[in-house]
Formats: sequence, structure tokens, C-alpha cells
Amino acid sequence: DILLARGPTFKPGMYSALAGFIDIGETAEMTVHREVQEEVGLTIKNLSYFGSQSWPFPSSFMMAFTAEYSGGSINIDANEIEDAQWFNIHDLPDMPPSHSISRQLIEHVISSERYQQTL
Repeated sequence: DILLARGPTFKPGMYSALAGFIDIGETAEMTVHREVQEEVGLTIKNLSYFGSQSWPFPSSFMMAFTAEYSGGSINIDANEIEDAQWFNIHDLPDMPPSHSISRQLIEHVISSERYQQTL
């Protein structure tokens, strides 16, 4: 399964990867751990850099990472996201446009050799 979430401004039915902003003094890796914990209440392990993409906001930049579930139960921060769920790769919701780093990340995870071996 893959964890996906939706923000309140997303088009109906669309889910995406989690996202957040780096705080002063944090590394990108620290940010990923913090944002996952804050937004959905889960802990992660085996964090791995995937790629990056410019973002339409001034001075912003998206970095994408993969990670494995480590522990916890989904407990969303309703101020940040509207919903988060584990989805089977054979029953995915609507996803972001193909040119987005989040869609590329999702497609990478569901097609990865390591993931396919665990099905």
C-alpha cells in the first residue's frame, strides 16, 4: 500500500504525496520526518531522496523523498490536510498531473522493483 493525502483545495477525489515546508535550521531529511509526524501521526524510516522540481511560489523548491512506514496510526492534522489513507496500488484515487514531482514520485513507488517484490 501507499500513503496518500488530500488537501482541502484539491479537486474532488484527488490525492497526492504529503508536502511541507522546511523550518529554519532543519535539514530536508528532518523536515520529512517532522511533516509526516505532524500531518498524519506516523513515523517513517529508510528515507531516500527521489528528486526535485521548481515550484510556482517565489523562492520555493520541491524535494521528493521515499520512505518506509515505521509506526503509528493515521491521525490527520485537520488544519493541514483533509484526509489521508493507505491505498492499494491496484485501486488508486485520482492523482496529481503527470508533470508534477508528486505524481512522478507515486509512479516510481508503485512501479519500483522492490515494491513489486513485496506484493
